[in-house]
Amino acid sequence: MKPIKTLLPFSRWMLRLVVLGWLIMHHASTIQTLDLKSQVFYIALAFVVSGVLLFAGGFSSKPGLTVVSAIFLTILFAYKIYVNFTPAVTESQIITVMFLSISIYFMSSSNK
Repeated sequence: MKPIKTLLPFSRWMLRLVVLGWLIMHHASTIQTLDLKSQVFYIALAFVVSGVLLFAGGFSSKPGLTVVSAIFLTILFAYKIYVNFTPAVTESQIITVMFLSISIYFMSSSNK
C-alpha cells in the first residue's frame, strides 16, 4: 500500500500546533510569574517564543524562520534533557525526547 502523501502538509501543521500548544501549557505558569531574576523564567520564555516562531514559520515561503526556531528548540530540549537527567526512563524524559525529535525534524525538513 502506498502512503497518502496529500496528508503530509496537514501532519506538519498538526506537529506545529501540538508543539506550540504543549509549550504554552507547560510554561505559561512560569512566564506569568514574571520573575525577571530567575533563569527558569528566561528558559520558559525562550521555549514559548521559539514555539511561536516555529508556528509562524509555517506561513513563510522561506525556510529561515522555521529552521532557526527549530535550532533553538533543539538546543533547549537537549538542555532540558541534560539538566533533568535521571538514570531511569521516565515519562517526562520520553516526552522531552519526542519533542526534541520533532524539533530536529523541522530543523532538517523546514517548510517543504
